[in-house]
Amino acid sequence: MLDIPKGYGKMRSDPSSSSASPRPWVRKPLGLKLRQLEVFAAIAETGSISRAAERLNMAQPPLSRQLAALEERLGVPLFTRGNKGMALTEAGARVYRQVTPILDSLQVLEERVQEEREGTGGRLALGCIYSSAPMALGLLKKYHSLYPRVELFVRQGTPEDLLTELKQARLHVLFLRDRMERIPGFRKRVLGEDPLELVMVRETDPAPDRDVVPLEALRTTPLCLLPREDPWNYTDSLTFACREAGFEPVTVCSCYDTPMAMQLVRSGLGVSFLPRSIVTNQSSNAVYTKPVAGVNAVSRPALLWSADPSLPVCVRNFLDLVASEFEA
Repeated sequence: MLDIPKGYGKMRSDPSSSSASPRPWVRKPLGLKLRQLEVFAAIAETGSISRAAERLNMAQPPLSRQLAALEERLGVPLFTRGNKGMALTEAGARVYRQVTPILDSLQVLEERVQEEREGTGGRLALGCIYSSAPMALGLLKKYHSLYPRVELFVRQGTPEDLLTELKQARLHVLFLRDRMERIPGFRKRVLGEDPLELVMVRETDPAPDRDVVPLEALRTTPLCLLPREDPWNYTDSLTFACREAGFEPVTVCSCYDTPMAMQLVRSGLGVSFLPRSIVTNQSSNAVYTKPVAGVNAVSRPALLWSADPSLPVCVRNFLDLVASEFEA
């Protein structure tokens, strides 16, 4: 479905109709030709038929005919001819002021289409969940250094919302965490492994003198965990390990999502259990991670995109970059 500019398709009354019922406005075929406008602008800017012909790489007789056809179509002389060359008439000056933005816009359009065809321009729409943002933005920075004229759009949101936008083709690629089920019509690339570790601040560190937290130290440690229905299953492995050791984890807060868990950790309410990259890619060192002894759980970042072979070249270039960074 095309996005029609405001005002197009406006209903107008037909004066020839007795009932004057409204009818949709339809753009009429233009009598003006693009080449005529180019010829006119070149003459106005060079002040000479011969110099305009040289600029446009055409002979003078056909150039003069194009100008004559334009003046006949408009019904007014556009230039006065004199010993000093061609000078715009008042009508010609008005036409020139309106023609130049049109020609400039067409030139930009041509350049943009060519850039999109070559992959050096266009638009890349990328979505990412909170926990995959560091990886996504790192790749996006490399991509931008290679293709600086590609317009970038980045959207962070919930997995459900982002998957909906990907299916609606409002996003080209989506960074999330790996799910086992296959989504028809889409391709997936797993981007390595990201260890799950305890996330904490100094005041909530259950083993401040150790690099690895003993599982037993979690017996009384307040935890801020994602709920069991969390799609990435961050919590399951830690809960299972605690139960195997004979105790239930002390969950003081069940968090709706990862950003909220991080906020609660920063506040000092408790520790959480999340992918290590969430913390290692942040500038602040107030929050840090430690592994839990005997809990070797990982999360797998993944990239999802449409299997449609007609994806824009700029999108395919981004997928090639990701593939080169994560060779199987």
